[in-house]
Amino acid sequence: MNPDPAISAELGPSPDLSEALAAAGIEMLEGGRLPVFNIASVAAAVFDRSGACVCESPAFRAMQGGRHIDEDAFGRALSGAPPRPVAVELVAADGHADTAIFLYALATHAQGWRLPPEVRAAAQRNAGHVVVITTQAARATGPLEEACQSYGLNGLQTRVVMETIRTGNVKAAAQSAGISFHTAREALAQAMKRAHASRLPALVTRLTSLAFGVLPEADAAAVLEDLWGLTPRQAAIAALVASGASRASAASALSIGEAVARKELERVHLVLQVSTGAELARKVAEANALRWLTAATGGDPGFVEAGAEPLQFVHRQGGGRIAVSDYGPASGAPVLVAHSNLTSRFVGRSLLRTLQAAGYRPIAIDRPGFGLTDEIAGAAAGGHDPFAAAAADTLRVLEKLKIRQLDLVARGAAQFVLALERAAPGRLRRVVLVNPAPHAAASGSRSGTVGAMKEAYLRNPALIRRVAPFFLRQGTYERLAERMRRGARGSPPDEIAVRDPDLIRDYFRAMRPFATGRIAGYVNEVTAVVHGSRPDPMPGTAEWRVLVAAHDFMHDPDKVVDYWRKVLPDAQHRVVPDTGRYLTFSHPHLVVEALQDGMA
Repeated sequence: MNPDPAISAELGPSPDLSEALAAAGIEMLEGGRLPVFNIASVAAAVFDRSGACVCESPAFRAMQGGRHIDEDAFGRALSGAPPRPVAVELVAADGHADTAIFLYALATHAQGWRLPPEVRAAAQRNAGHVVVITTQAARATGPLEEACQSYGLNGLQTRVVMETIRTGNVKAAAQSAGISFHTAREALAQAMKRAHASRLPALVTRLTSLAFGVLPEADAAAVLEDLWGLTPRQAAIAALVASGASRASAASALSIGEAVARKELERVHLVLQVSTGAELARKVAEANALRWLTAATGGDPGFVEAGAEPLQFVHRQGGGRIAVSDYGPASGAPVLVAHSNLTSRFVGRSLLRTLQAAGYRPIAIDRPGFGLTDEIAGAAAGGHDPFAAAAADTLRVLEKLKIRQLDLVARGAAQFVLALERAAPGRLRRVVLVNPAPHAAASGSRSGTVGAMKEAYLRNPALIRRVAPFFLRQGTYERLAERMRRGARGSPPDEIAVRDPDLIRDYFRAMRPFATGRIAGYVNEVTAVVHGSRPDPMPGTAEWRVLVAAHDFMHDPDKVVDYWRKVLPDAQHRVVPDTGRYLTFSHPHLVVEALQDGMA
């Protein structure tokens, strides 16, 4: 049976499933998407009642935000008035003028805002203090430079792009960078090509948004109405132009004449105090970031630590970006670390350190619809093979990285690994599959939370899309920690493993992209597993190792080994004593030993 979108839209989780999730501490939260910010891009501060700065984030300090406090707005905040946007003029050292939106609120009103930990702590210590927050991508130079590097921009292209974002003008950017206008234009053209952006505003939007973090899709027009007071039509035109549309195509999309669109865009430029499409694009991205910083959603998945995760994008030939983390060193033997369908590409630090110490170069890729990798255009759940699509993405990445052969470690993800071997026989050398799951009908256990979910999915696959946002959006660290502790009960090795805060923190990082609403990869892969059957035997895998934890709380280890012996008859299989579901996190040395030396 195929999932019916109409049924999926109508059905809610069954009472039995709701009870099972609640028993495991998984709340059926309404609403649903959360931002994940780069902490280095958040400009916020706390001021006492006299106006003295008590605490400020590095980004607020870098932009000298304390010099731009509006006394009237500060006084209104002290009186308990609701937060109201205030446009402030900023003047850089070189005389370039710019505007930014500042929000002021009494600390008690800012409890739901996403504030850096030290700023949040200062606000919590005194409810009578005032919190000030703003977004200024041009002054968040570190995150913006990292965003440029993620798209493979070279030094000249990065310098020109950053100056263009700062000044909003190619000619001014060229002058500031000390190069000719022609050189600057050529650098921007190459940057747009590398980022697959058809127009300069689209490039600016793409880079500034990434500099702020991973933000959910939002109605940019509505944000501009709220923060800048634009009319609905003005906001709609501004949003379209910022996304890369020409003025003519924006007019066509809104069914208005181009002359009307030109007049409305002129008014937008006056209100936002911009003169180019690049400036407009940055203001739209900043407004969207400010909206998510102050949105009162039901939880906080935290921040991306600046520079903590290497990121680069590889583009599909047919369109769409693939997110890759190449941890290095470049001299190491390449090993692909494949994520499970409940996580994204982030590699746990214990496994990462162990692999690198053994001479490996770990590489991790978000599969389609996971993390920052785009979905396959036009591919719906149940309508394509997500594992074959992931294999094609992987081969594209290996081509770009000029890697002919590599090893592989997979936590789950066995269906993807088989698809990759079929697509490119001989590309994989040694392979270690850790706790690979059989297809759903053969997975055995139906007990506990996961068992209840599997049973519900098997009875009605339409529930997958319906339940996924609730199941995956466990936004806070504390909520996830409690959920993992409950789930580990009955598995002694896992009960010990989840006492390690670093393990939970790594799992938390790997799950955070789901909070932004990026769940298509999970839905597609779980749908395929539910409809799947046991793969045909795959011979020629003598260099493959299958490690199955003796205390895996999701599956019967003996049944899992029996299943995969039929699929991979030449591989070596082992039930590993004193290990559990989190084997790769808690016993990374066993994984690396299997990768290097075979079975003990």
